[in-house]
Amino acid sequence: MKWRKNLVGNLTGAVLEIGVGRGENLPYYAPSVQVWAIEPDPTRAAQAQQVAATCRPAITVDVTGAESLPYADHTFDHVVSSLVFCSVANPRVALAEIRRVLKPQGTLHMVEHIRPETQWLATLFRLLTPRWRQIAHNCHLDRPTLQLLQGAGATVTVRRRIFMFVRLEVTFPAIGGK
Repeated sequence: MKWRKNLVGNLTGAVLEIGVGRGENLPYYAPSVQVWAIEPDPTRAAQAQQVAATCRPAITVDVTGAESLPYADHTFDHVVSSLVFCSVANPRVALAEIRRVLKPQGTLHMVEHIRPETQWLATLFRLLTPRWRQIAHNCHLDRPTLQLLQGAGATVTVRRRIFMFVRLEVTFPAIGGK
């Protein structure tokens, strides 16, 4: 899929992908990057590990959630989230963890669906979300991801928007003047 290649194909350095799922993005990373990935669901993580085994360079897949990342501070040049942030149990905690593991000049790259700006659509998504969460791995159609990012002091650049789907690049101010 072209959007996957556009999301990860030009990244360099050390990359963390949160919510790797079955590893759909993994073949699109450049061979020169170092990729770590996390997935909270052990079955899907095992599927991602199978895909990772066919990729170069080697990709590490860990079974964990975004709210408690097992990596040192300032480890990654980039963090990738594709259609994941709507599903994390505690998005504020996950965002704080992402910010912690990103290097000071690092970037969070996201493709997410977000709460629509149109009031009637936002209401519809709010009504659909309880049932949708049950069938789509806790996905919240009405999550206010843009507002959450902006509330955390992030600089958000919208690279592309199609209906409720957006491709974002997110940077954070330095923590503690670092």
